This record gives sequence, C-alpha cells and structure tokens, in this order.
Amino acid sequence: MAAGVRLEGKVAIVTGASRGTGAVIARRLVADGARVVLGDVLDERGRALAHELGANAVYHRLDVTSENDWGQGVALALDHFGRLDALVNNASLLVAATLEDTVPHDFKRVLDVNLFGPFLGMRAVAETLRHAGGGSIVNIAAREALEGANGVAAYASSKWGLRGLSKCAALELGKFGVRVNTICTGADDRSPEEVAARVAFLLSDDSIGITGADIAVDGSYASGRSTS
Repeated sequence: MAAGVRLEGKVAIVTGASRGTGAVIARRLVADGARVVLGDVLDERGRALAHELGANAVYHRLDVTSENDWGQGVALALDHFGRLDALVNNASLLVAATLEDTVPHDFKRVLDVNLFGPFLGMRAVAETLRHAGGGSIVNIAAREALEGANGVAAYASSKWGLRGLSKCAALELGKFGVRVNTICTGADDRSPEEVAARVAFLLSDDSIGITGADIAVDGSYASGRSTS
C-alpha cells in the first residue's frame, strides 16, 4: 500500500463500504486519520467492520436509492462526528448481459444504484459541504466508463453517466470549494488498494487543485492495446 496522506479531522461517508473495494477504502481512510460513516445495506458485515475500525467508524444502513437514507446518513455524520468533509460514492451494481439480453428492469436497476444513487448522494451532501467552506467528492466508476465493452451495456451506460454527472457537479460546486473527481477502476488484484490510495489522496488537502478529473487506476488498460 502506498504511503499514507494526512486526513486527520476529516469525516467521510463511504457507500458500499461493508465489503470489497468499499471496505478497503474505509480501512485506508481510517488508517490515514479520517473518521468514516460506513454506508451499506449489508448490515451484519457493516457493523462488523465498524467494530473492527473502532471509534473512528460508524455503520449506517444506506440504500443509495433512498433520499431519506441519504438525509439520515448526513445527519449521522454531523451528530456523531460533528462535521462532514467528504463523500465517496462506491456502491455499485453489475449486470452482465448484452444489449439484447438486458431486460428493462435490470437496466433501470443498474442505473438506479450506479447513477441515481450518486446523484442523490451529491445532492444530500452539497449544502453541508458548501457551508463548511469546501470538501471533496469522489465517484468510483470503472474502465468501462472510458470505453465500450461487450456484455455490460447497462453497467457501462451507468458509469459513463457518472463521469458526466461528476463533471457537471465539479463545475457547479467548484466555486464553493467542493471538488468532484472520478476514479475509473480496473480489475487486477492490486486495484482495491490502489483505488483506496487515490481516494485518500483526493480527500486530502494535497489534491486541493484537482477537480473534474477522470483518474484511471487500470494499469493503462483503457489507453489501448499493445501490439508488441
């Protein structure tokens, strides 16, 4: 894992935090000094991770498609930790199917989690971050947000949409000191730790001039194919 950055005093909400990349991100942020609201619908795993991380983490049942859950998550951060500085939209849903094999219900479900959820999240935290004088939002996309791929029509559509939403939010919220960036992940074994390191950097004051960026953590996969 890359050397840590300084996140002392910062408070972040991380969605999809109970397992996988979300749990790795949460552990990294706490290790770097942040306090974290772990948002997920996997209650048992979320509570177990909060117990593991101790006083610097609290679990909140957060269905990212629920505006009410988002409001409660922001309120919990403010009540429990006294502030909110950052949001990491990591929760994601993948349906592997071609365009013709993707049923409308599944397409909508993927968009609800991967695009509508981050939209609700950014709306939920925007006012608090404005009043705080700034903050950082990191949206976790995928390499499929940078190019097309077979068999992931709904997933790729949602992640391309998330990139566009991130850029609009970066432009609108930048004047309030709120930075919005997108990380496009790969699928190699080291990717979760590398993604977590980039998230920590983007939440830190070391990245104060970075916003509206698409940061690929994919081993140059989306750059093209080598013929050598």
